[in-house]
Amino acid sequence: MRFNRREFVGRAVALPFALRGLAAAQGPANGFGWVLLGTDTGKGVYRASWSPGTGWLGHVELVGEAVRPSYLARHPTLPVVYAVNAASGENAAVSSFNLDVVSGGLTPLNKVSSQGDGPCFVSVDPTGSMVFVANYSGGSFAAFHVTKTGALGEAIGVFKYTQATHGPVADRQDAAHIHCATISPGAPGGVPGNKYVLACDLGDDVILVFPIGPGNGDYVRVPIRVSARAGSGPRHVAFHPNGKFVYCIHELDCTIDLYDWSVEQNQPVMKLRENSVVSTLEKGASLKGNTGCEIVVSDDGRFLYSCTRGVDTIEVWKIDETTGLLTELQRVSAGGKVPRYIAFDPTRKWLVACNQGANGNQGNVTVFSHDAATGRLGEKPKTFQAPTPMFALWV
Repeated sequence: MRFNRREFVGRAVALPFALRGLAAAQGPANGFGWVLLGTDTGKGVYRASWSPGTGWLGHVELVGEAVRPSYLARHPTLPVVYAVNAASGENAAVSSFNLDVVSGGLTPLNKVSSQGDGPCFVSVDPTGSMVFVANYSGGSFAAFHVTKTGALGEAIGVFKYTQATHGPVADRQDAAHIHCATISPGAPGGVPGNKYVLACDLGDDVILVFPIGPGNGDYVRVPIRVSARAGSGPRHVAFHPNGKFVYCIHELDCTIDLYDWSVEQNQPVMKLRENSVVSTLEKGASLKGNTGCEIVVSDDGRFLYSCTRGVDTIEVWKIDETTGLLTELQRVSAGGKVPRYIAFDPTRKWLVACNQGANGNQGNVTVFSHDAATGRLGEKPKTFQAPTPMFALWV
């Protein structure tokens, strides 16, 4: 078939739109997937097509308007996505969206108060019946019922300090700052899962262990307090697949600690391992301007990945299979400014970094090849521009 010049140009212009339509029509089951990006100063949640074979991110476009949706979570069985609205006052909320799994589209479902300013983390328990939220500025932790449709119900309860709390870093630890809501997993050996939620308090140098979960009490009780090193500023935790090790990355002193985890007589026991601390900074580097951020453990439990803002690096650590202690394996540039979040794609062939951006830079998403056998990342990532990305969720 032959085309004249005008027909050829017209068809060429239409090709990118046709390909995007094809991707939407085929959906994840036929090799196309979608990534949702939570943002800082963007207009809401953004969507991009995802190619697991090449690690390629497609056109980034707004898919759900929302106020500062900096952290996302997917319901385990329903096509529903949750986003924090990391704002203050009436705008401090948690939003739910219906997800179109074919097109990656989002439709607002409902929104409720986060029960504190600056919500920064949202998680859903594996049964899909409860949602947990950490409020950074408000210094509070909240739990919510989830309805049969996936919408957010009323708050089950809220934990907030009744007394003033602070750590030794005056400009950062003036009050409680709750920074995550990580659900304990089950593990070999009978360690029960989905019974506890761990919340790091950066302001008070403690990890709070809440005994809450389906069948474990439908309200927020007083948590067990697990001490961290003074001035360290615990931010996020990650469980090892064996269910016995918990790693904590500290924001203020750019370190990672190892905790031993067990459940004895139906009570959680979490103990800091002496001399387990490692720095995410190169030897001799100054703390000034640097903060520890995110932490991820590989599915096989052999490697740990962290990122550090300021120096803007991703660090790869080898995990000793017996002791759980960390040894530095690799250090690479994050490929952008302020790496806020790192995560593996569903195939584990790629590690993605969301670089929030700074000094007028809108930010980007970088995609690193991942060698599961050695744990190492490719030195030169693929780079995609995005409006202040802070989170990536594959759907």
